[in-house]
Amino acid sequence: MSMKAVALLGIWSGVQARKHTAPVGSTATYNSSQAAVCAIWLFANIWFVNVLRAKMPALQFPVIMYSIFTNVAFTYGPLFPTIAAGEALIKQLLEGFLTAFAISTGVSLFIIPVSSRTVVFKEQTGYIQLIRATIKAQTKYLQSLETSDMFAPKEPAGDDREKPDDGKKGKKSKKGDDKSHPAANAQAMALKANLAALTGLHGKLHGDMSFGKRETAWGKLDAKDIDEIFTLFRAILVPLIGMSTITDIFERIAERRGWVEVPNSKFDRAESWEACGTEAKEKEKKTWNEIMKTLHEPFEVVTAAMDEGIEHAGLLLELIPKPKGKKEEDVEEKADCSKPGDKDFAKYLDKKMLDFYSKRGEALKTWARQKGISESQFNATKSPARGEDWTPDEAQHRRDQQQLYLILYLEHLLYSTGIAISNLIKFANRKVEEGTMSKNRFIFPGKRRLKKWIMNIGREDTTIDTESPDSAEAGTNTVYMGSGFNPKKDPEHLPPQTAWQHFGNGLRTIPHFLGSAESAFGFRVACATLTVGIVAFLEDTQTFFIEQRLVWAMIIIAIGMSMTSGQSIFGFIGRVVGTAFAMVFSIVIWYIVDQKTPGVIVMLWLFVFLEMYFFIKFQRLIGIFLVAIITQILIIGYELQVRKIGIAAASSSGQPYYPIYELAPYRLACVAGGSFVAFIWTIFPYPLTDRSWLRKDLGSTLYLLANYYSIIHSTVGARMHDTEGDPSLKTSPGRRLEKARHNIFGKLLLLLPSLKQHADFQKFELSIGGKFPGPTYDAIILRATGIMNYLTLMSYATNAWVNDDGALYLNTRSERRSEWLDALSALVDIVRPTSHGVTSILSLLSASVTQGSALPPFIQLPEPYDLSRRLEALDKGILDARHIEEPGYSAYAVLQVCSSLVTDDLARLVDHVKDLVGETDFSFKVSMSESNMDSTASERSSGKGKKD
Repeated sequence: MSMKAVALLGIWSGVQARKHTAPVGSTATYNSSQAAVCAIWLFANIWFVNVLRAKMPALQFPVIMYSIFTNVAFTYGPLFPTIAAGEALIKQLLEGFLTAFAISTGVSLFIIPVSSRTVVFKEQTGYIQLIRATIKAQTKYLQSLETSDMFAPKEPAGDDREKPDDGKKGKKSKKGDDKSHPAANAQAMALKANLAALTGLHGKLHGDMSFGKRETAWGKLDAKDIDEIFTLFRAILVPLIGMSTITDIFERIAERRGWVEVPNSKFDRAESWEACGTEAKEKEKKTWNEIMKTLHEPFEVVTAAMDEGIEHAGLLLELIPKPKGKKEEDVEEKADCSKPGDKDFAKYLDKKMLDFYSKRGEALKTWARQKGISESQFNATKSPARGEDWTPDEAQHRRDQQQLYLILYLEHLLYSTGIAISNLIKFANRKVEEGTMSKNRFIFPGKRRLKKWIMNIGREDTTIDTESPDSAEAGTNTVYMGSGFNPKKDPEHLPPQTAWQHFGNGLRTIPHFLGSAESAFGFRVACATLTVGIVAFLEDTQTFFIEQRLVWAMIIIAIGMSMTSGQSIFGFIGRVVGTAFAMVFSIVIWYIVDQKTPGVIVMLWLFVFLEMYFFIKFQRLIGIFLVAIITQILIIGYELQVRKIGIAAASSSGQPYYPIYELAPYRLACVAGGSFVAFIWTIFPYPLTDRSWLRKDLGSTLYLLANYYSIIHSTVGARMHDTEGDPSLKTSPGRRLEKARHNIFGKLLLLLPSLKQHADFQKFELSIGGKFPGPTYDAIILRATGIMNYLTLMSYATNAWVNDDGALYLNTRSERRSEWLDALSALVDIVRPTSHGVTSILSLLSASVTQGSALPPFIQLPEPYDLSRRLEALDKGILDARHIEEPGYSAYAVLQVCSSLVTDDLARLVDHVKDLVGETDFSFKVSMSESNMDSTASERSSGKGKKD
């Protein structure tokens, strides 16, 4: 109804302007004052609603509806001599809009209804299927390591060898191969593809859940259940991510030891104990082949049980359909083996997991026998202190220790995945036992949830990480949580103290709002709209505007205007092509049934039905399909309207009648014109490019990553010293760390696909000058993603240090675990393995990428954690093989592996950012053999960096 009120107010203002400026007794149909007032109202409305659209993308379709209404109302406004005529138009428009809303609402509610909860449940179904696919891909990859060379370059496919450069397909294949590591095989690539799909769906589910939880529905699972399912899914995702990183670990081992050739690789980061020849490579390969053969049976059994377990949970929660029962079943097999959907399946999975955990020691002893070393020999070898040389025996010991950590790494993460799936099963069983899944009921969102939603509409996020609006809960702080939990500071203003200062803070939001990027976008859309709309407000062209239906070009601008030039070019081409298809389809629909009205209606329904599939399937192309479908409906609808009311009545509004073969091209011309104007105003007066947005978002990602590392650092320290507090209290340090950690993790999963989208759209932008450094951006995104995954694993794995559930760890005592962990905590506290330098470097990289400023010279990278050598120097027995069955020891192995990978990724990340923004290095050297000065400033060597 706000549309009606604003439109009537604007038209009334125009009529008043006519009354006060027109001569007494004037009968002129045009009044410049009235036209100017209507133009101002149109500009202001288009600007304001598009600011809201830019700030809150969820309002895209309401803004489109509002823009259509105001465009029609204010372009016809100068024609009305009295307010009564204006009210008649607004009434007709409102009736049309409300009728359409009512029909669409009725169809949505009563004809195959699809709610936001349904979307969430469909995504959860897809999540379960992707988990199963990822587990199977992981199993295939591990089985491939029984015979393949995980350190050798992959062999090109047969087709690639025969036709390396033949045609476009060969080029595409070659390009795809260039993006993969030389040591990656087909199974590894399939695993990464499944995991990429799973993490992408996780981010989408994270964004869609808030809509599903706010709905009133008739169903079984409420908002708290949806939240808990998502939490349990996340607990499964994290170890799956960790298991997939074994491919990355093997790739790095091969690279650091010089077994594969990787472009721009720096082997000087490899330590002396990693130097190996071809003979050592073959020996390492055979060792891993034997290890994987040993782990084949237990891994296969437990992964099969996990696959059935996730299926069981999906069946109980009714997320996947029940399989059709077999006609004949083996009674003995049914008695011996539980199946998904059975009542006691949770016990069956727990038994399989405990059997797997109890046999961990046997697999490790088999590994030791294959290495030809005894437990005492392994424990007797000690790593040299920093700066000392590695003897052959010490180097071999370190390589053996690396293998041990990787075995524990795999086993611990596989076991953690099974426990996470077991927890999901227990949740599903509890919902069945409580009767939640037995019948449907009305589900209402809570008052607190609705209040929080309404209060947060349009509110700017002021937290330090810019992503978690309530990382600091209200309440009494029992401990100092650090500035990261408090709102970010304003460098130009101290926190307000008086009422007047608080009022001033509110007042400052007005210029901040007007000067924002969203306000600039709204201004561009308004200018683009008036570029076409001005024709309606000039006396000489007003009639032409009405007759040629140019209002549709203005509507296209409102629908298709985008913030960046890459999307604008893509949208311009897409909308013109889509409307061309709509023009052809409209003529086909009209003539294929010999212009018979019933046949035209049926064919129109069929075409729209088929086109809506692509509308829903390809989310990135929604705007293109929307324009095509609406154009098609307008063309056919107009012709049917003329057939019903006659040409005279249809032309009474001033628009001449056109047959369909003339009207369709006119519509195409309007769409092309509107899209072109939208494109011009996207790049004028200066372009907002996807490349600049990519750089900005990449800087935000690195800053979030710095916050994420800081939170993980605090989390690991709190778990080591048992200072997390009571997790049931919202104000406890552990609970607040968990909330901030999950918020940033979820936002990173949403932000990383956005980076890829900008990277894809920038390909449509015109390159003026040098080429865009796309590979460098891709490398930075890859390293940032890797650091996020490894930090998440560190947080997840160290949870075993505080989880004292004896049922999960069959062959160890809690007293022994506590004793070992206390000793480890004391030693780690002394050697201080973690470094705040990582947070500082990530923040520095974020600022450099965001501002485009060169990095300072000689950045000191943190030393590798190297916990093993430093701990062994203080206490020889802390890391010996006697502790391999301790859960904390496996968690330590995960921490050791992930920390080394984080350090390695950080070093590579710094190099990539240097390639992007340069380095402020003005050092030079004077050659003794020549009189000239050879400057080594990075500005000369690479053409990047700051200049005076």
